[in-house]
Amino acid sequence: MKYRYYVILLLTLVILVSISGCASKSPEEAAETSVISFLNAVNEGENGVAFDMYRGKDFLVPASITMIFGNKGIEQGGVKGITIVSNEVAGPVAIIKAECSVSILDLMGKEKDAKVVPIYFRVQDTDLGWIITRVSFDYPLEIDDAEIVDVEVEKTPVDMIADNALLIGVVSFAMLGSGVYLDKKDNAKKKEKSRTIDVLNATPLQKEVIMQYVKIMPPQQTTVGSKTAIDVWVKNSAQQPYRNFAVKAKFGNTVDVKTVNLFFETIAPGETAKRTWIIKPKVSGWVAIEEPTVVFEYAYTKYIGVLDPVWVQVQ
Repeated sequence: MKYRYYVILLLTLVILVSISGCASKSPEEAAETSVISFLNAVNEGENGVAFDMYRGKDFLVPASITMIFGNKGIEQGGVKGITIVSNEVAGPVAIIKAECSVSILDLMGKEKDAKVVPIYFRVQDTDLGWIITRVSFDYPLEIDDAEIVDVEVEKTPVDMIADNALLIGVVSFAMLGSGVYLDKKDNAKKKEKSRTIDVLNATPLQKEVIMQYVKIMPPQQTTVGSKTAIDVWVKNSAQQPYRNFAVKAKFGNTVDVKTVNLFFETIAPGETAKRTWIIKPKVSGWVAIEEPTVVFEYAYTKYIGVLDPVWVQVQ
């Protein structure tokens, strides 16, 4: 019996020491852990997890994390290493600079080089723990300028989205591109309708490669008989222009579409271009835009890739 009591006492002491060790974690270590956990979640594509670690105005919805990091050249799975360069704590606020080693991929999705991307974080100690309240890619953050954010524990991410519903659409558009938006006007609409997309002798690309620079943005929902815009965005992050860039898709008989083939022509390095499908649904339910196909020329080679279907809810 005495032996059992000694074992129980020993286990109790171990548990108490473990709890004490966790509780005595320094503010620097706790803030740093939050930043590393956030970056790991972003790198693994777990935007919901990353969004739960954040309270601020940089990201209004989880999907915006992917868009903003993607615009800075950080795609899912692209971060190969995280280094904390500096960590300054003053009261409940910490300013942390992290450097991410990011892979640079070629058009075939293979790693060809790596670069270091600095990211600056403001982290705040709250009832939820250390929460990230500010993220900057462009300039360092100062501890003296840090504002205390009122973090309400009872609010959920869904509540925050509802509170900012009026801003989500506008801000989501703005976050899609960091360069110059190209919205070239159609000078000859009849000619555009008769044009076809040449796919002969094109080299196939995986959809994961195409998704890095082509984004199709359907509306959350629309109504029967109303004209609805579905924007297709293309960003050229390469060193050479995309030539004869075009996108097409298959539309069912439950929807009218003004122009099936979208022609972007030439997209220069660093530019972001947009074309739009205008559809008019005939019935309620879900409308599918099937087999979105991208065709373009890069460095004297023609490429083709097919993305997943895009769904639009019709009421």
